[in-house]
This record gives sequence, C-alpha cells and structure tokens, in this order.
Amino acid sequence: LELKRYLREHLYRHYRVLRMTTKAKRVVRELFEAMLGDVDLMPTEHEDAARWLEAAEGKTGRARAVADYIAGMTDRYALDQHKRLFDLDPLFR
Repeated sequence: LELKRYLREHLYRHYRVLRMTTKAKRVVRELFEAMLGDVDLMPTEHEDAARWLEAAEGKTGRARAVADYIAGMTDRYALDQHKRLFDLDPLFR
C-alpha cells in the first residue's frame, strides 16, 4: 500500500508525466479527427478498410477503421504523422 501511494504521488501524478499524457491525448485526438474527416489521409489499405466498414456499418465502421489504424501506430510514427499533417513551419521555409 505504501509503495502504491508513493508511486501515485511521485510517478503517475508527476507534473511531467501529466504533461506528456495531455500532449499524447491531443495528438491522438487530432489524428483521429483529421483521418475520420478524410480517410484519404491514411495509407490505401486502411482507407479501403474504412470505406468498406463505413458501407457495412455506417459512421461507426469508419470510426473503428480509423481507430484501429491509429492504435497500431508506434508513438514515434504517430508523432511523425501528426507533424506531417499539422506542422505549418516547413511550408514557410
């Protein structure tokens, strides 16, 4: 019990961990919203799956396909995709 309390206070609820968690949630949410709105942003096989599931199950199927694609991403790949979609800096160099 003492160890659990210590970890919760000093690790799980540490401000740096909470910041990273907040950023990660934002990245996943923004990727999901963008790809749900435009399945063309995903690789062809995932785009096809989203269209097929949408035809079979409606919006829920499309959302499931997008969520499955994002769930299969590594952290690094998700951050890279987010940067490609949302980073405007390279446009102005």
